[in-house]
Amino acid sequence: MRISRTLTATAVGGALTLAGMAAPGSAVAAAKYPGQVTCPKGDYQLCIDGGPGNFTISGKKFSGHDNAILLRNVKKVTVSGNQFTNLSGSTGYAGVHVQNSSGIVIKNNTFSNLRNGGNMHGVYLVKTSSSSITGNKFSTISGDPVRIRDGSKNNTVSGNTFTGSGMYGLFSEWGRLDKGETCGSGNIFKNNKYKAGGYGGKAISLVKWGGRGGGSTGLKLTWNNCKKASIVNKGGNSKL
Repeated sequence: MRISRTLTATAVGGALTLAGMAAPGSAVAAAKYPGQVTCPKGDYQLCIDGGPGNFTISGKKFSGHDNAILLRNVKKVTVSGNQFTNLSGSTGYAGVHVQNSSGIVIKNNTFSNLRNGGNMHGVYLVKTSSSSITGNKFSTISGDPVRIRDGSKNNTVSGNTFTGSGMYGLFSEWGRLDKGETCGSGNIFKNNKYKAGGYGGKAISLVKWGGRGGGSTGLKLTWNNCKKASIVNKGGNSKL
């Protein structure tokens, strides 16, 4: 049986905020967000493509699917105070998957128990800039909890807590430079808390940048292919 709950929309400081909890399998689209569209293949639960931006997605629980939120071609969207838990499947990419966007704020969310053969991420930024990931809790995530790709730049990961998450790094870049994708730049990792060891206790780095290949590409996964570091550890990070 499908259960849906009505979401309420209120204007807060000129930005649209939609709040409410969505049960697993429910229609998250009970209330329309600006730019909301029917989701593409990949078992996403909420998809935004274009529109005016300047709104907040808050107070919801996303679970029981491959992925949760997909943001495309949008500016100034805040994802705050949500739960992303028990996401897994053959097409699992991320709890929050962002493409060709800027000014995205992902804060004070919980990402837990996300798994898909080492490729599942908490947050995945592709061609995305000037965004921040702060104050979130990432735990038990099979892939790197924060991943960027293809020219993502000037993004900051700070003030988060990481436990039992990551295959290679807590904040990493992967890309197909041989297929025309570009290196990122100006991305910063700082002032985070973490437990040593990634998913399954494997030793990982805090940051990894310039990856190419791996997975289904048939190429060996290598790192540091970019001419300069696209992710920089600015320090202030501490072990739990």
